[in-house]
Amino acid sequence: MPAECSHNFIDQAHAHCQKAALKLTPVREKVLSILVAQSQPQTAYEILAHYQQTQQSGAQPMTIYRALSFLESAGLVHRLASTSQYVVCDHIGKPHHGAAQFFMCDACGRIQEWVMADAMWASIVAQAAELSFKVVQPGIEIHGLCQHCQPQEAG
Repeated sequence: MPAECSHNFIDQAHAHCQKAALKLTPVREKVLSILVAQSQPQTAYEILAHYQQTQQSGAQPMTIYRALSFLESAGLVHRLASTSQYVVCDHIGKPHHGAAQFFMCDACGRIQEWVMADAMWASIVAQAAELSFKVVQPGIEIHGLCQHCQPQEAG
């Protein structure tokens, strides 16, 4: 993400937190900045390594995990369960009706976030209710190949 966009994202994150009466501490902001600056999803340990290089060499994993937990609960980042990686939310400050879908390219690692259609989300919630199941992490990860990684058909 270009520096101008990343600065704008951090400003949006501050506004989002202020509106929700949440505190974006310097550590949380730096962890978010690290994620914003990366072109690929990052594991907590990749974020920790960058944090140790740029902020505090003695930082511990729990520092990063606490920050990521806050950022996730605040709706600023998503945890990708299938890869144990984190990505910034593409829809900060916009209403999330339902869940996010993540289209994940298995070749290049690119991730595209898409907000699930309300009807699809309502169907999932209804199915969960029939099973007396409580949805905790409402996100769907779809693996495949992005447009750039698909084999080109001879024409």
